[in-house]
Amino acid sequence: MSHSPHPDIRGSPWFVESVTELTYHGVDIGLLEGGEDLVELILESTSDSLGLQDDDVLVVSSKVVSLAEERIVDLEGVPVSERAERIADVTGIDPREVELILRESTVLGVIPVAEIAPGRLESYAVSSEAAAEALESLPSLLVTNWNGRLCTNAGIDLSNSPAETATLLPADPNESARQLREEIRERSGTDVAVVIADTEVSHRGGSVDIAIGCAGIDPVDSSFGATDLFGNPKVGGVDLIADELAAGAALLSGQAAERTPVVVVRGLEYEPNGGIETDAELIRSGIWLTFKRTVQVKLAEYVPFRRS
Repeated sequence: MSHSPHPDIRGSPWFVESVTELTYHGVDIGLLEGGEDLVELILESTSDSLGLQDDDVLVVSSKVVSLAEERIVDLEGVPVSERAERIADVTGIDPREVELILRESTVLGVIPVAEIAPGRLESYAVSSEAAAEALESLPSLLVTNWNGRLCTNAGIDLSNSPAETATLLPADPNESARQLREEIRERSGTDVAVVIADTEVSHRGGSVDIAIGCAGIDPVDSSFGATDLFGNPKVGGVDLIADELAAGAALLSGQAAERTPVVVVRGLEYEPNGGIETDAELIRSGIWLTFKRTVQVKLAEYVPFRRS
């Protein structure tokens, strides 16, 4: 007779069994050119087959929010400074895009994408020719501080935009989410939460969608210290709920020509709050302590240390 190495925890006082069905529904709102009524498009596109329900979460691509808010810049009309020209010479980025990045953010560093991983990216490309063309158009990425958030190229996007135009991020993503939520409630009587998602580079060498703004939902699950299955306090539990929703929705919305920039998430139990905090305070308070402790650890590898 075999025995399980784990105890039967189902009768334990801390065990909670919960079954929840969480579904994602992609919404095609059509091709936006700028200045459209985004709320009306969402309500029209969901009215027949899906219909919005209270407590749904709408994950909306930052691109369509920017287009609706007319955060569009004609590249031909962008005067390029000498500073932008110098950075463009080093990075290979279009100097007009560099100029916009400098206007929108503070440049912290550069990722030479075409030099770091051309072979890796080619192995994931639809073809070697497509990979070469993509790397030629954007051989580097600038690491920037945009409104207190670390991102690449200040979130400026030249893809899925009309020719010779660039799309800037929404000026205040939390406010954009709040307005979308309030207008949906006013026009339809439905109380939903809104998460605005943007695509960012991951340390794993690809990209992932993250939340840059939200309203009506607490973006963080505050369960730090909650007990695990065996009654031990968890060090984890601070789950980034809004980011997880954005990443899940990206499986439907995609990054190319999928035309599903809005995803309705249904069945999630969440705390009604809102607002994505910036990275700035965490960076300011943590970077020095992190550096200090790292030096101490590296020294401890080689220097004897005796506790008093």
